[in-house]
Amino acid sequence: MIALLRYQAAILLRSHRWIFPLIAYGLLVAVGGEGSTPLTGGLDWSAAMLVPIVALLTRSMLTAEPDAARAVVAAAVGPGRAQLAALATALGFGAVLGLAGAAFEVLASESVASQSAGGGPAKLVAVTAHPGVLVAGLAVALVCLLVGSAAGALCNPPLLRHPAASLLSTLTVVVLALVSGVSPAAVALKDTGSGGDQSVLALPHWPGLLPFVAAMGLLAATWAASMLLAARRDSRGASSS
Repeated sequence: MIALLRYQAAILLRSHRWIFPLIAYGLLVAVGGEGSTPLTGGLDWSAAMLVPIVALLTRSMLTAEPDAARAVVAAAVGPGRAQLAALATALGFGAVLGLAGAAFEVLASESVASQSAGGGPAKLVAVTAHPGVLVAGLAVALVCLLVGSAAGALCNPPLLRHPAASLLSTLTVVVLALVSGVSPAAVALKDTGSGGDQSVLALPHWPGLLPFVAAMGLLAATWAASMLLAARRDSRGASSS
């Protein structure tokens, strides 16, 4: 599996399909963190932007490999494992972006200290003294990361193979994931936003266990469906040839 992950990561890097998600996430996080905002609000914003970015990353990974190369890999290790490696690679790259976004918010947002001090080192010291704020923000980012990956797996090959339909479906599901009251990501973001005062002295607002469990369930269901259909597609292709 390690070799598969390295292979899929090489495909992502060499195809340059990581450039647009990286630039888009950087711009979105920078625009959202512009001005003086509490750290909790900045972390929520960077977490929310993971939903569309990870969905697009997943789409990029599922469509990057040429058909001939995918057939060879599927024959060597099995189509299910090859599909799992592609999904996991996109999820891992999204996790790296999420950590980078959180680090940017720590440096760009208001200090969590009661008396805000200027400069990055002072903000880092303040976050160290209030670790719950950062950990709670990372928990929300994890929920959004899982939801974004599930959206990408649900709306792209092999579940949806038509390029226009998969792209429009991905965008639609991403919007619903951010605004619908039944979405784990929307619930996690709403819980943090209503949990207390968004002041400079910010308190950690945890997303709760239910959104995390629901996001894990969505991820498991969509990944399993994607792997199963990939195995059936490749087996039909092999039998017909």
